[in-house]
Amino acid sequence: MALKRVCYFVVFQLIFVLNVQAQTEQKKAEGLVEQYLLNKTKNTSNHTSIKFNPIKALRSAFESTTLYKNLLHKVDSLKIEGKRIDARIAKMKTTAELNQAKKDSYRLSKELSVASDHLIDFISTYKGQQTGWILKTRYPIKTKRGTYSSIQKTFYLNKDLTLIDSAK
Repeated sequence: MALKRVCYFVVFQLIFVLNVQAQTEQKKAEGLVEQYLLNKTKNTSNHTSIKFNPIKALRSAFESTTLYKNLLHKVDSLKIEGKRIDARIAKMKTTAELNQAKKDSYRLSKELSVASDHLIDFISTYKGQQTGWILKTRYPIKTKRGTYSSIQKTFYLNKDLTLIDSAK
């Protein structure tokens, strides 16, 4: 029974620490964005009217990995090889040549299926390295007419949450 309580206590502490860490990252990001808006935007109302979405991790894309490029190259090469076999079939005259082409085509279709499955598995399971953070905001800005309009902006922050890389 005591072991069970200790386990619950450890799990609770772990959840608490992770929650505090997430709140800290959110607050750091919000502070950077507030400072940015104060410095770059003249017509904003006070900072309390800024609405922040939860911060999200920005991760590297699978397209930039060597494994993805290699798998894609393999699939493309097999497709080209298949087109070459299809083009040769029209010119074949003997049954032996046709039978060999069928065997090659069958082998190639299996290889293409396996390579495509590997590519799909890689894409669907890829997590990527964290490269930064994304924070979406909505805030009012004063128009030339003196009324307020709502602006939506996405901020891209560096991994260490020390500066804003861009805002769109």
